[in-house]
Amino acid sequence: MFMKVAKAYEALTDDEAKRNWLEYGNPDGKQSLEVSIGLPTFLLDEANHYAILCIYLGVLVVIIPAIVAAWYQYSRKFGENNVMYETYSFFLHVLSEHSTVKMLPEVLAGAAENRFPVSVGASSRQAELSRLITKLRQGLMQKPRFEHPIVLKGNALLHAHVHRLEMSALLRVDLHKLLGNASTLIDAMVELAQSQRWLQTSINIIDFSQCLTQALWIKDHSLAQLPHFGNKEIHHCIKGKSAVKGLREYLDVPDEHKKGLAGMSDMQCADIEHACKIMPRLRCKFDLYVEDESEIAERDLVTLLVAFDRSNIADGRLAPLVHAPYFPSTRLESWWILVSDTAGNLILADKVNAQSKVVNHRVKFLAPPQAGIYVFNVDLKSTDYLGLDVREQVKMTVIPAAQLPEYKAHPDDLNLDDEPTLFEQVMSGNADTDSDTDDTSRDGDVTNCDAEVGDSLDDAVLTVAERRRRRARIQRKKQSKDQTCAA
Repeated sequence: MFMKVAKAYEALTDDEAKRNWLEYGNPDGKQSLEVSIGLPTFLLDEANHYAILCIYLGVLVVIIPAIVAAWYQYSRKFGENNVMYETYSFFLHVLSEHSTVKMLPEVLAGAAENRFPVSVGASSRQAELSRLITKLRQGLMQKPRFEHPIVLKGNALLHAHVHRLEMSALLRVDLHKLLGNASTLIDAMVELAQSQRWLQTSINIIDFSQCLTQALWIKDHSLAQLPHFGNKEIHHCIKGKSAVKGLREYLDVPDEHKKGLAGMSDMQCADIEHACKIMPRLRCKFDLYVEDESEIAERDLVTLLVAFDRSNIADGRLAPLVHAPYFPSTRLESWWILVSDTAGNLILADKVNAQSKVVNHRVKFLAPPQAGIYVFNVDLKSTDYLGLDVREQVKMTVIPAAQLPEYKAHPDDLNLDDEPTLFEQVMSGNADTDSDTDDTSRDGDVTNCDAEVGDSLDDAVLTVAERRRRRARIQRKKQSKDQTCAA
């Protein structure tokens, strides 16, 4: 405050300070302010200006366009869900309606995403891989269709995984790369099979996904997914009193009555109990309907409601991670919905990734083109567990479209249809304004009652409707002028 008072006193008592205040706004005179940017000294050196300019142009004209071009060349190879077009082409070539689960490891190994080169430890890999292939060809793997080294190696690694064979750390690294791409590529296979309406192929592909997740093969029992369960324990569970057929029945048995636990330690029993709590137990409901309608007519858009409740988890909780000790990464539980007709044709396939306890998933498809009673098979298949799939049949009664009640519009609704819309009202208002302006300008050009009202615009540039409206306005003005003169 004192400094401000001193400055004010100086400006009032000193003529020069007063002049500086009036001219510069400060009794001390002009106060210059210099703003600069902190840059390295070599950028400010004039000798380096041409070099800096060349580097700048090189970055803008060469490097950045090259990066964009490289990114474009790479990204154009991929289609939906980051699956390469070459992979789709390969799947379309090798998959058919007769594809079995035994053929699918080779199909997955041949995907373009899995053709990665091998550099570190190539010689040791090749030696062990040869021994592994020799062992697999002794009844564990069917004769390969492709002898390409990369496809053959991937096929052997996947077969070794589902048979739970031992392998070196180097080969396990390659196997983990294959399994890391498996989920996306299997989804692409199912989409391709759906486009061809191959039901059994779609089922086989999803079964193959279950085998990869649990490191089991199609001949293995579903109880082998439980920890510490071998052939002895499985045989004890499926034979004798209180025998179970598969994993689903075993999960429904109370813990105190579960078989196969004799001779196991407390820790092993705890592992089995924990795995049983993780594995899903579904209560399912299926319903077919048409929204806002009580009946289904020919070619109606039908909604299939697939509702299921995970009874193994509490309300408000999410599904636990999949129990997959042989899979290299964690997996979230997911399900495929397959809808097919009695002839075995796949109508639609849709994946459910919801993790909540209660799931209501809706899919839509067209009703048959002819009236009648139709039966559809609905498969709810897990991507992760063997022996927990659900299949139900749903019936659909389709009535002829002619039997639908005729819709009669209310008279008020019909009157509303005749009223102009807001856009039409705005356009009509603009047209009236333009016509009034034209009429006013023509009134100024008329000098007497007998003057003939002409059109100043060339009719050739107007549309037929515009010329008719203009001539009607001119005719009305003539009649009005004649009546005024006669009066």
